[in-house]
Amino acid sequence: MTEGQSKVKSLSAIIKEIFLNDYHKYNHAKFTSFCGYSMPINYDLGIIKEHLHVRSSVGIFDVSHMGQILIPTSISNIIKLEKFVPLNLKNLKNNKSYYSFILNPHGGVVDDIILSKILYNDKEYFFIVYNALKKKKDEEIFKNNLSDYKLLKDNSLIAIQGPLAKEILFFLPKIEELFFMNSVVVNYFDYLIIINRSGYTGEDGFEISIPNNIVFQFINKLMKNKNAKLCGLGARDSLRIEAGLCLYGNELNENISPIEANLSWAINKERLNDENLNGQKILLNQFNKGTTKNKIAFKCLSKSILRNNMKLLDIRSNEIGYITSGAFSPTLKSSIGIGYINKKLQIGNKIFTLIRNNIEELEIVQLPFVFHKYKKGK
Repeated sequence: MTEGQSKVKSLSAIIKEIFLNDYHKYNHAKFTSFCGYSMPINYDLGIIKEHLHVRSSVGIFDVSHMGQILIPTSISNIIKLEKFVPLNLKNLKNNKSYYSFILNPHGGVVDDIILSKILYNDKEYFFIVYNALKKKKDEEIFKNNLSDYKLLKDNSLIAIQGPLAKEILFFLPKIEELFFMNSVVVNYFDYLIIINRSGYTGEDGFEISIPNNIVFQFINKLMKNKNAKLCGLGARDSLRIEAGLCLYGNELNENISPIEANLSWAINKERLNDENLNGQKILLNQFNKGTTKNKIAFKCLSKSILRNNMKLLDIRSNEIGYITSGAFSPTLKSSIGIGYINKKLQIGNKIFTLIRNNIEELEIVQLPFVFHKYKKGK
C-alpha cells in the first residue's frame, strides 16, 4: 500500500456510517460528511422538492448520527445533572419532553438537547437526545458525573415530519394521545421504542428511537405509504432555518449563552438563583440586564443567497455582526438568514451584507419565517 493510499484509508476510517447507510445508498442518496458521519444530503427529488414535500405532506429523515442516552432518575443523578442542565429535574412530568442545554462554567452552551422523562421497562429515566458534533464531550460529562446510564448505541433515530406524519404512523399505539413535546414508550415487534412528538422543521412530526434489529421493518412500512418521501440533511437545514430553530455550531456554541441566543424561555427561572448551576451568576446578570449580543432574523431584498459567516454591516458599512445561518427559502422564494449583531435594532430596520463585493440590503424580520404547525394541547 502506498503512502497516499494509507492516508485515504485512514481518512475513510474516521468517517462513521449510520446503521441504515446501505438502505440509503439503495435509495439513491447523495452523501456528505457531517459531524464525522457519512449522511444523506438529499435523494432523487433534490433538496428544494424534499423541503416543499415536508411542508405539504410527510418526509422521513434518518438522524441516527445523534446521541441517545437513558439516565436513571436517581437523586444522585439529578443533583449532578442539574449542575449542567438548567431545568428543575425534580419537578419534570412523566411523558413530557423539554428543550434544554448542557452548560459550561461560563454559561455557554456545550450542547443543546431534548430531555424527556419516560418509563422504560417500568423504570423511570431521563432520555436525552444530543448532537453528533458534541457527542464525545457530552458523553465525557455523562461518564464523569452520572451512574447506571445506558448509551443507546444500537438504536436508530428516525424523524417523520410534515402535516401527514400522524397518518403514516397509524400502526403505532398511542400516537393519537400525543401532543407537541409529549413522549411515550411503546412495544413494537416485541421491542421498546421511544416516540416523541417533536421535530426540527416547524411542522407536526415525531422522532422515534428504535432498535436497529427492527428499524428496516419500520422504515419499509413507512415507505409503503405513497405520501412518504426520504429526505436528507439539505432539506432538514432549510426547513429548520425557516422555522427559526437554532443549530449547534451556528447559532449556539460554548461562547454563546442561551440568553444571548434568545432562548431564556428554555431555562427554569428558579434555577437562575441556584449557585450549583454552571454559569449561574453570568446567566442571572444577562437575564436581568440584557446582553450586548442580539440574535436577529432577516431576508435579502435581492436575489443573492445569504451564507454562513458573511459580515453584517450598518448603513455606514461598519461591521456590526455576522450571519450564523443563511439559505434560500423554498417556501418564501427568497434568501433568508439568522445572525448576531452588537446593537439593538427593530423589526423593519435595514442592515447590509457584502456578497461578491456588492453591498446587499437586508430587512430585519420576525422569527419564525414560517409559522410553526405543532399539534399542541389545550
